[in-house]
Amino acid sequence: MTLRRAEKLAYYFALVLVVYMPLHIFLAQSLSVVTGGLEVWKAAKDVILVLAVFPLLLLAFKQGAFKSLFFKRFIMLGACYVALYMLFLLFDKNADIKSAIIGSVYNTRILGYFLLGYVVANSGKGKEYTGALLKTTLIMCLIVACFGVLQYFLPKDILTHVGYSLERGVKPNFFIDDKPDFPRVMSTLRDPNSLGAFLALPITYAVYFLFIKKGKQAYKVVGDNWLKLLLVSSTLCLLFTFSRSGLITVLVSLTTLVVLSTKNKRALTKKYAPLALLVFVLAASLLFAARNTYTVQNVLLHADKSTVQQDPNELRISFAKKAINHIRIYPLGEGPGTAGLVAISNPKGGTLTENYYLQIAYEEGVLGVIIFVAINGLIIMRLYKNRYNHLSIIIFSTGLGIAIFGLLNHSWSNEALALQWWLLAGVAVVAQSKKS
Repeated sequence: MTLRRAEKLAYYFALVLVVYMPLHIFLAQSLSVVTGGLEVWKAAKDVILVLAVFPLLLLAFKQGAFKSLFFKRFIMLGACYVALYMLFLLFDKNADIKSAIIGSVYNTRILGYFLLGYVVANSGKGKEYTGALLKTTLIMCLIVACFGVLQYFLPKDILTHVGYSLERGVKPNFFIDDKPDFPRVMSTLRDPNSLGAFLALPITYAVYFLFIKKGKQAYKVVGDNWLKLLLVSSTLCLLFTFSRSGLITVLVSLTTLVVLSTKNKRALTKKYAPLALLVFVLAASLLFAARNTYTVQNVLLHADKSTVQQDPNELRISFAKKAINHIRIYPLGEGPGTAGLVAISNPKGGTLTENYYLQIAYEEGVLGVIIFVAINGLIIMRLYKNRYNHLSIIIFSTGLGIAIFGLLNHSWSNEALALQWWLLAGVAVVAQSKKS
């Protein structure tokens, strides 16, 4: 097979994933009702990705990617990270093997997504492929956002008719504190919080090209009218998730974007600081005045005096304290699948941490989280170095927002969110220059 044909296959593979992943949960649940084999539907995408890793590495070698110091560092850190998981799988005799394998795949597939994006962007038609992938990503974001907005007004049990159920591994609906008068949307993703973080990219992208870099620009792959529709639908969908962590993700992304895009930061501060302070004081005053109302307590705190469940805010703190104490006692880790979303179905037990970094430390130990943070740091610093590139600054800003999101959620366990950011991060680090 020629190099160009191999690159084209990699591009088609990336394109299929970009279309499929945001719809994966919906398609797996609904189609498996007809075909059966829900577990096959769940696992197929990851099995294919694992099988594609070696051909992608070979393709990267033929492209000359290993001449890049950045790429060599990424491969080295990635190899160490994967090797750590392999050691657990081979030598941890007390682990539930199914949970360990699933946990390993969930935590390492992000490296495959990044590698795929890098190889596609590094190809001979990298610019053309990048534009098509980015445009397809935005179209899928628009579909997800529009369905999310529609979902808010549809009957709340509608997804039970297409296979959604707790018994089949996915909740069919979400409510704040399980109160039916406060529904939350998750669209075609797994949960409202992941959807909120997923929407950070389209919102950040739309704001950048509508208000910061107007006119025709590189990586502006859709027109202004489409961007306005994307921004409005994504913002509405974000509000309907009632996701505080999702909102924080978007605010951090947009703040980073504005700060990095402004050359005269002192003038920016003088111009907008008084307005920002006024808005903050007014908002804080209104919230304080209404702090005891039913709506504010549920929307802002996700709990009120009538709450019979454990307060979700206290629960997060409890999870974090429990995980930190456990990591102190077992700094080498308990093994993949013992924390995070996989742990829920682990027959040998596990724990939720509601924090992706603590999840990695709990599972793979202090060494594991150090390697993971190093991989993230390497990519984030590369994107920051390329921040004058339109795509890089958007992915960098979104990446910082999702990094904060990971402190409150099992961020990269969601396949749609993981593919979206890591694939485009792989594209963005190449898009600026192929020489470094």
